[in-house]
Amino acid sequence: MENKRSYHDYVIKDGKFIGKFEEMYKAHDDPWMQSQQPNRYSRQMAIMNIKRYGIKSIVEYGCGLGYYANWIYKETGIVCKSIDISETAVRRAQRKFPLLDFNVGDIKDLGRLGNKQNIDCILLADITWMILQDLDHINEQLLEYFRGKYLINNFVTYKGTQKYGLDFFTTTKEYIDYMPFKLIGYGEATTIDDHNIDSTTIFKIEEK
Repeated sequence: MENKRSYHDYVIKDGKFIGKFEEMYKAHDDPWMQSQQPNRYSRQMAIMNIKRYGIKSIVEYGCGLGYYANWIYKETGIVCKSIDISETAVRRAQRKFPLLDFNVGDIKDLGRLGNKQNIDCILLADITWMILQDLDHINEQLLEYFRGKYLINNFVTYKGTQKYGLDFFTTTKEYIDYMPFKLIGYGEATTIDDHNIDSTTIFKIEEK
């Protein structure tokens, strides 16, 4: 029987964070239409920055079903260490893209990553709103363990419809101002018909 519950309801509903990602992936085959590469503007801009700054090794958080990791691989030859909190998502990603590297993990455990000196960049793949309540803790770990490396964040903001995270930031500029790191670059893109704005930012992980 078809699941009538929206995948959004497992994540954020009525302005409240739910965070049931494992249940979501068990109930829905393609949340966020990942197979169609949503938020293409920001994802392409991030790949351009990966090339521009000579990034050779990436840890991707929020890999989901693996489509963005595969896009990065095809564009750059980099096999990301791709991590998601959902075992179901990771299992499906590994089955679909067997040459890539998918792992179950939690971004709150950044300090547990091995070979930190061999990691050039931490990439947040459209998970900003999902990690909002832990963002300060995550930033502290980034500064402690990955000082001097790059942080790339792809995320969306909403055109006057945002209900969650209003006390943190609602625009790309507000997000940049919130973050404690040195900004290197950012980009935004949208169309008239879109209800959201794609953005990507790249920081050097050091104090402003």
